[in-house]
Amino acid sequence: MHSKRSLPLVATFVLSLLATIALLVAWVVYIVRSSTRLEQLAGRLGSNLGSASVNWWLLGIGCALFSLVIGGITYQLAQALAARRYLVKQDEFISNITHEMKSPLAAIRLHAQTLEQPGLDEEDRRRSTRFIVQQAERMGILVDNVLESSRLQVRRTRLELEPLALAPFLERYLEREGPRFEARGVRLAPSLATSATVLASADALHRVLDNLLDNAARFSDPGGEVRLRAVDDGGDVVIEVEDDGIGIPRSELKRVFERFHQVRRGDDGRRVGTGLGLSIVYGLVREMGGAIHAVSQEGRPGTRFAVRLPRHREAPLALGAMP
Repeated sequence: MHSKRSLPLVATFVLSLLATIALLVAWVVYIVRSSTRLEQLAGRLGSNLGSASVNWWLLGIGCALFSLVIGGITYQLAQALAARRYLVKQDEFISNITHEMKSPLAAIRLHAQTLEQPGLDEEDRRRSTRFIVQQAERMGILVDNVLESSRLQVRRTRLELEPLALAPFLERYLEREGPRFEARGVRLAPSLATSATVLASADALHRVLDNLLDNAARFSDPGGEVRLRAVDDGGDVVIEVEDDGIGIPRSELKRVFERFHQVRRGDDGRRVGTGLGLSIVYGLVREMGGAIHAVSQEGRPGTRFAVRLPRHREAPLALGAMP
């Protein structure tokens, strides 16, 4: 679909280029044919330049104008192609977010119908209720990601940062959210070797961890391990999330934090997710004064995301409540 939409733009560029070349050729022919007339004109103007010099000056002006026109056409084409690509990504995002929401909605409907059945035993009732809650939370995360991505895009508001003792925060996060990820068939392996306090937002850091761990779980095989590490590194603290999944192709590694960009699965080439999670992580980490990068080596399984946040030098004012 993208290539078909781009063809009219490329054709327009080629036609404009050919028209510009034709104009340049016509200009050169005109200068060569009018050399005598131009020499007479230079004489009337009192110029000491000969016919050859006048010709070279005029040809140089023509070439300069030609270069400017080609540069302008190329720039406009690049802008138009970028806009086309963005529109294609938006279309794919709408399709994907619709698919992502239809799945939990169908599950909620099925289990709600199960609860309506007479004579349902208590264990089945609890199981269906628990599943409905889980799917509702999944939809809530999707909606929150859309809203957060929009906020980061337009920059209407800024995060409210506060000193946050990192190790207690991560321990509470794992206690609360760990079972949700392990229920998806992956094992969380934490290693919290930090005593740092960072200037951060508890809500934002919670969302960063949600998206990184969700991404790791999505690309891991059932029974795989996801490692969450936190370690002090000089004036910074580094939080790493690493999995043993299929990894990220080198060609896509630099684009994983782009809005709407989706990584292809290695087995079927299908793109998964909504393309918002990692772009949200990137934006939130930047707002907290940090940086993030991804590492995935060719020929080796797994991907590692490393978030680097500056340490807060003052004594912590609060441990930071979980959202």
